[in-house]
Amino acid sequence: MTSAPTTATQEPMSGDRARTLILGHRAADGMRVLGHLDLSGAMNISHLPENLTCESLDISDCRHITTLPKGLHVSHWIEIAGSGITALPGGHGFFLRWRGVHVSDRHAFASDSLTGQEILRTDNVEIRRVLIERIGYETFLQQVGGVIRDRDTDAGGERQLICIAFEDDEPLLLLKVICPSTGHLHVLRVPPYMDTCHQSAAWIAGFDDPDDYYPAIEA
Repeated sequence: MTSAPTTATQEPMSGDRARTLILGHRAADGMRVLGHLDLSGAMNISHLPENLTCESLDISDCRHITTLPKGLHVSHWIEIAGSGITALPGGHGFFLRWRGVHVSDRHAFASDSLTGQEILRTDNVEIRRVLIERIGYETFLQQVGGVIRDRDTDAGGERQLICIAFEDDEPLLLLKVICPSTGHLHVLRVPPYMDTCHQSAAWIAGFDDPDDYYPAIEA
């Protein structure tokens, strides 16, 4: 799919070579890449060369890239999760992916229009997972509710381990905690096999054995 005609001014190069040039801010317009161009996680770049050509493009977590270059030609797909791209012009013609899942413009850029109930009615499990990430765990939990698996208290107050079950997928398990330093509520996803709030907090802190996790102050 193309957004504008491509002006080819360079010899084709590998994806690795193209990545090195772009990350080094030495890329010229008209770059032609053979195959996939992986720029994921590149935090030091804010733009791509104009008239860039490649088969597929990954700019996931490139938070400073907020627009796509003029003349970009991508024959397969663009991975945009976590990038600075918040909108594309109508009729752009690109196939968009979010964490490897094909998504529509609405899924990618208009998450405020999504509702928890709409997400629950989404049959495609992979898209549903993306939509939950897009709407945010806290909002999703507020809108659909769940079953409290465990509750206790820590320095911030009451904690709750809440389970949201799906018929066709593993349950979504969320730890609801209050930061003792700021008083802000946080809703954090944990593995579905967690049984207690303490076990979940230990896992978030990087402890495999919850018996090893007894912080004086949890922040």
